[in-house]
Amino acid sequence: MRASELAALLPGSVLNGADCDIVGLSSDSRTIRPGGTFIALKGSITDGHRFIGSALERGAGLVIAEREQAPQAAHAPVLIVGSTSAALKHLLPKLYPGATRVGLIGVTGTSGKTSTTLLLEAILRAAGHSPGVIGTIDTHYLGQTYAAGTTTPGPIDLFATLDRMHTAGVDICAMEVSSHALDQRRIEGLAFDYAVFTNLSLDHLDYHADMHAYFEAKKRLFTDYLKGQAVINCDDMFGKDLLGHFPEALTFGQTPKATLRAVAIKADLKGLSLDLALPSGSLHLTSSLLGTFQASNILAAAAVTHAMGIDGPSIARGVASLKGIPGRMESVENRRDLTILVDYAHKPEALEKALLSVRSLTPGRVIAVFGCGGERDRSKRPVMGSIAARLSDLAIVTSDNPRGEDPQTIIDAIVSGIEDRSNLIIEPDRTSAIRLGIKDLKPGDCLLIAGKGHETYQIIGSTKLPFDDKAVVQESLKELV
Repeated sequence: MRASELAALLPGSVLNGADCDIVGLSSDSRTIRPGGTFIALKGSITDGHRFIGSALERGAGLVIAEREQAPQAAHAPVLIVGSTSAALKHLLPKLYPGATRVGLIGVTGTSGKTSTTLLLEAILRAAGHSPGVIGTIDTHYLGQTYAAGTTTPGPIDLFATLDRMHTAGVDICAMEVSSHALDQRRIEGLAFDYAVFTNLSLDHLDYHADMHAYFEAKKRLFTDYLKGQAVINCDDMFGKDLLGHFPEALTFGQTPKATLRAVAIKADLKGLSLDLALPSGSLHLTSSLLGTFQASNILAAAAVTHAMGIDGPSIARGVASLKGIPGRMESVENRRDLTILVDYAHKPEALEKALLSVRSLTPGRVIAVFGCGGERDRSKRPVMGSIAARLSDLAIVTSDNPRGEDPQTIIDAIVSGIEDRSNLIIEPDRTSAIRLGIKDLKPGDCLLIAGKGHETYQIIGSTKLPFDDKAVVQESLKELV
């Protein structure tokens, strides 16, 4: 595509300089190669217009910028547009045509996105599809795996990834769609065949003004980007609200009115089972996933694949084939036969669900090690403290990813929500906190290490340091033998 062709699609745009091909598109000036195209995008933290000079120094052959911030003069052509994000909507499908040929399932909500996408992948594979996944843990498809930077990639990376998936033979992709991505329109230019709403609870109020704004961002997946079937959790308060806008949606939950309903849910430390009530009958499902809350994610994946016309036996085989999810109620095997779980729960509702599940499965005491991330939603800190103190026999408050905040300040905010502190330990060093939990653990007890899950790093200041909860557990067990 040439710059003049893009200009023709954008009323009011002006091309200063010679016409040229749009190649090597990037919104990161550090990756610009000679002759490449730099597009200045406005993000939640910084504005790409600040780095136009850097892109030109690296040899950018074309700059796409917004009218008010476009350079007055440059030694390369400059396409001046009203909105660079709007320009991407026209540009990306032309540069990456395969991206729009992959079937898309978007999963949004506060909790359950990762589990639901991986369950979808398992069922789709069991039914003979060639699925891909884009999400919090990683992006993977057909034997290829790429590290995740954010839950939902930026628009250029997203289109490039979907284009590669199409070339590799992927026919459908299950994608986690975050509220940040929706608010920043990272998925502009894509149309989803299915959109799933899992739930909504307190989180991300460091970014969104309030819960209403948070919900409105999530809703955009359905109002702005869905061309097919909405699939909604009707057990959730916000799901019921969303259902009012999409009365034809397929619903899932435990309420009698749900299109797909879970009954007879049974759980233990080996997994769970449930009977799925369908309009056409019932289906028995078994899963290795731990925690009764996973029943909702299983329902979500089953609802989508049922809507796709996938048969019951394939759904059952797919659910049973997923043996575990990294950092989601993940059991850390050990020779001492101690029950130690690592979970990504870093928000109040997720921590509450994890602890309630652990409590229901544990004959002995429940010990929780957890913290809260720095430079993130501060309102959830005392709430999480209260939940941990109420649902565990021993709560050990420690650091998560403190980032640029003082770890003790974060801990103080968590502890402010705890009235009875008789079963509370404060240990800012996460390694020491995990060791304390293990040292106090007895057969029949359960240690839940929450907050970081699959992460293999800890962010202190602006530095990512190697840190893996599971590895710390294994090392600590060796030392305690």
